[in-house]
Amino acid sequence: MAGDGTGDDDDVHARVKYKGVARTADGRWRGFITNKFGRRYGVGDHGTPEEAALAHDRAILAILGAHASPAALNFRAAFSDTELRFLRGPHAPSRRAAGVVAAVMRGAAFDAALERFAARAYDAHTDPELALDVAAFRLATRDAGTPLAQPDAERAAFVAAARNKVHDAAWLRSYLRRRRLVGATFEDENRWPPVVLPAVADVGDGFAGNELVYLPYGSCHVDEMMI
Repeated sequence: MAGDGTGDDDDVHARVKYKGVARTADGRWRGFITNKFGRRYGVGDHGTPEEAALAHDRAILAILGAHASPAALNFRAAFSDTELRFLRGPHAPSRRAAGVVAAVMRGAAFDAALERFAARAYDAHTDPELALDVAAFRLATRDAGTPLAQPDAERAAFVAAARNKVHDAAWLRSYLRRRRLVGATFEDENRWPPVVLPAVADVGDGFAGNELVYLPYGSCHVDEMMI
């Protein structure tokens, strides 16, 4: 199925048609992806069409990453940078796209694994890419006027922000209505989070292994003891 439908404001979900979703004989919803030869590959049976459409999108992004066409996706705006890193790249649960797609097919189990990864990402101060995501989150909360002073509260908020927005009923309703009224916007473009090369500080002969360490609250320094 392709394209967004035209449900009314009271039930914006009613006539939405999602890409890569089909109804099964037992009333569930099957997600699938299609290769360039037109062959379908299932990505699990789900309880709602939105869950099946999300599984479709996750499978596409796990396989194609930044090369995925926005037109092939249902909910590109629903993905955090943290989830994108978990779907493809060095932080994904498998080096093979097929392994990630197999995890995606487990639905709720994948969401739980994503939350655990987000919690680890918040604490991964020596990983420049994950530290960048945390810094971007802090900047966004500061700009929104809701900075979080307590580390535990900030950590919980970062994990919550990493979740896919399709699980937020209010966001999904607003998103579908916006797509119906104005079509695609910049939110729907397939922008991939930046890749950062590991930072290495050269502090002299014999110390080439020292790394730039990213500390909480945005500070950093060269820890000469970390060899």
